[in-house]
Amino acid sequence: MPQAGFQTSSGRTYEFEPLLDCIEAAELLRMHPESLKRLARAGRIAAAKMGGVWRFRASALNAYMQEMTEKTRSGIAQTMAPSETAICGVRNWRK
Repeated sequence: MPQAGFQTSSGRTYEFEPLLDCIEAAELLRMHPESLKRLARAGRIAAAKMGGVWRFRASALNAYMQEMTEKTRSGIAQTMAPSETAICGVRNWRK
């Protein structure tokens, strides 16, 4: 993500990641803004409330998506793995 920069009166330059408001962040995640605010209030997604407005970093949204993707993958793997009962049933059937 491109970094935004600014220069102080002393000539020092700072760079930072631009912040997204709730609507912009919700559009990126393809979810309702109220759902995103709920996640932020619960601490499930990194955000900061400034002046009564929620602000999000794109990198925090990306980290949240990676976490959700990993949880989904592990959930699918557990669902698709044969149970111990099924394995024992196959072993008994072969006898």
